[in-house]
Amino acid sequence: MFKSREYIGISLEGDHLKIARIKPEKKGFQLLRLDKLKLIDPIKSGQKETAFEQDTPSEDVFSEEDSDDIFGLDLDEDEDDDSGLDELTEIDLDDLDDSPIDDFEDSDLVEESSVVKTNEELLVQYLDDFKKSKVTLALNVESGNTIFQIVKNENFKEQKKKEVQQAVVEKLQAIYGSEPNKDLYEYFLRENGNLIIASIDEESPTLQLVSSAGDRFGENYYINDVVPDEVAMVGLFRNHYEKEEQIITGLVQFSPDKCRMVFLRGHEILQVSPVINEGTKDKNFLNTIFSKVLFQLDTGEIPGLDRFVIFNNTVGEDATDFFRKNFPDLKVEDFRFDEELVSYGDTMKDIVPGYTTAIGIASVAANVGKSEYPEVSFLPEYVSDRQKIFKLQWHGFVLLILIGASPVVLNHFYQANVAEIDLLQQQNNRLQSDIQSLQPLVQESEELTMQLGQMQNQLELLGDLSAENIKWSVTVDHFNEAAEEVGGLWINSFRQNNDVLMVDGYSLNRERIPSLANQFDSVTLLSVRREEVREREVFYFNMMIRSVIDDTSKYTPENVRSLNDLIN
Repeated sequence: MFKSREYIGISLEGDHLKIARIKPEKKGFQLLRLDKLKLIDPIKSGQKETAFEQDTPSEDVFSEEDSDDIFGLDLDEDEDDDSGLDELTEIDLDDLDDSPIDDFEDSDLVEESSVVKTNEELLVQYLDDFKKSKVTLALNVESGNTIFQIVKNENFKEQKKKEVQQAVVEKLQAIYGSEPNKDLYEYFLRENGNLIIASIDEESPTLQLVSSAGDRFGENYYINDVVPDEVAMVGLFRNHYEKEEQIITGLVQFSPDKCRMVFLRGHEILQVSPVINEGTKDKNFLNTIFSKVLFQLDTGEIPGLDRFVIFNNTVGEDATDFFRKNFPDLKVEDFRFDEELVSYGDTMKDIVPGYTTAIGIASVAANVGKSEYPEVSFLPEYVSDRQKIFKLQWHGFVLLILIGASPVVLNHFYQANVAEIDLLQQQNNRLQSDIQSLQPLVQESEELTMQLGQMQNQLELLGDLSAENIKWSVTVDHFNEAAEEVGGLWINSFRQNNDVLMVDGYSLNRERIPSLANQFDSVTLLSVRREEVREREVFYFNMMIRSVIDDTSKYTPENVRSLNDLIN
């Protein structure tokens, strides 16, 4: 009934389960325990070996070639190469067998019980410690099992969500031939609007194991999330390393059979490199990683490299020394937890570097620093829905009791308030009676409103028809008054063009023409010429008047204003 304060991260690596148990604190978490279980039957994933970064729309898919073909390690011995790759064959890693971490790896918990026969039984037996409390888990998708595509040539922040979804579907169809199940892919946007798509071929084998164990033995394990190892690496780095915008960091995760590299600029994912199908079981896996990095630097896939951080380092200082020797200009280190965010006992100090991913998965289970993890989750919807039902089961009996008691409680309140209910019923009856008596008045009011509307429409029509009439009547009256005031004028023609008056006529003397023009604010005297009419000298003029009336309110007489007030 009470939420557990302990959270578990389970990470599948080869034929082992690495398990980290943590307890959240006010700031960060406390690492309680690290364990490793050797599986009874190794889990074989059906994931393709193809993993890549997509740079252009035309290059949707490419398969990983043999490492010798990619990096030129099978070139003829007589060829001269300045890349320094020939030196790789001289590196001897025989001393890796003496790594101090190997002693810890051999102490598998499964050896403590010889009666365990299945992986499910092994897991359930381990989780029996939590019988009395809620088991909250987060699980991994093993590194290399997630395909990453990065589409760099568009800003998807400027597109609608539907358009982005369509672009994602098209990229996935290029790989799978059809749109995969929505539970098997996720996508998110970088700060610059580039699109990153993560997809898997099948449900996480770790999730399949936990679900099978729960179904077989009747256990309810609460699974908070399922995230790829690559996402756990990026999330841990963002939480425990300061953001340095221009610093390019290479994150590399070791595992027994394969390795994976993710490159970041600052905290932003720059590239997810193809899976390296060599791991700590292979003598020359460090050489291969070194070659892959050199190749990507030479081809410009990575613009540079400033720092190299190793996750799940079970090789120890041999790995860090190797990279420091071959990358003398880089800062090389095992992933280090921020001491202010993570605490653990001295007994775990030497083994923590080999469990970094499992610890990151555990922090996801506890939602510690989860906001810094890329938004990629492969927790199926059906699992999430099923767990919502599990959340309700613990108080099911309480709900039944409340349902059974509800009739008694409702009857009690009804009896206590029956008088008030009767009073309210009487008031409602009176209101209904008043409404019925007022119904004729309502109908009459509606009829009057309709008639008033019709009258308003007629008045509006009348106003529209008379507006121009009134305007030009007032204009002509005002011009006549001005001409009469000046005197000695003969108006020959009076024409209207839009809002402009064109006037021409005769004046007995020249001075009266500007006197007439001064009667108006906006007038242009076009021409004046001397003529003789009946042996008398007169002056012909032609003028254009743009504004006869300054105050346009004169266009609306008092009676018309009253009409407008009535309409409105």
